[in-house]
Amino acid sequence: MPTAAALVPAAGGPLPVAVRAAADDAAKTIGDAWRDAKWSTRIRTLPDTASEALELLLDRIVKAAIEDPYPVHDAGQVAARLETDGHPAPFGGAMFLALAARSRRQLKVGRRAIPLALAAKMGADVVGSFRLGAYELELIASQVVNRMRAAKVPVDPRLVQRITVNAYLAPRKHVEVDAPRRTAAGQLAAMWVGRIMAVEPALGRVRKAADLVDELSFVYDVDSQGTDVV
Repeated sequence: MPTAAALVPAAGGPLPVAVRAAADDAAKTIGDAWRDAKWSTRIRTLPDTASEALELLLDRIVKAAIEDPYPVHDAGQVAARLETDGHPAPFGGAMFLALAARSRRQLKVGRRAIPLALAAKMGADVVGSFRLGAYELELIASQVVNRMRAAKVPVDPRLVQRITVNAYLAPRKHVEVDAPRRTAAGQLAAMWVGRIMAVEPALGRVRKAADLVDELSFVYDVDSQGTDVV
């Protein structure tokens, strides 16, 4: 568990300082992209700066989980941790719904439509949502790391990241959890912005992701001297 000095409060739970800073930077790049688009254009793809910031965030989450994982070893402990730390309601609430109802113009990221009247007022909430997302991912990454160590297999950072991201983004799908996901950055950005308007049931998603990780088995591959996921 990270020491108190290395943690800072965040929506949903404490985060290592390096992870919090990366989450804030990633959130800022999304806000900057919208401002550069003058709040009126559909952002079909993330700017390079946003993609790079999200990739850095994922790297720091995995690094923190490997160096000092949260003490979560199964889905039940992940769920208990979320309950203990609290998982706040959607940030926007009634005010955002009222703004949305009055706005006919929309800003889009991927497939997410955000009313402009809402988007112009939600900068701080985007930061909170990204911090919360980072905390959720670190819980799942810690679960993966702890289970790999319990199975006595090598802990490959790249494999930890792939499993964490795939379980988080597609917790109900039987996908190859160890496969790369090239659209991860855009999907994470859209999800964390979308939950501000209660579009994403984040708490249920994290629990399903933890359940999926529980179903995985980690086996040492003698030939490759690496870890197979079955």
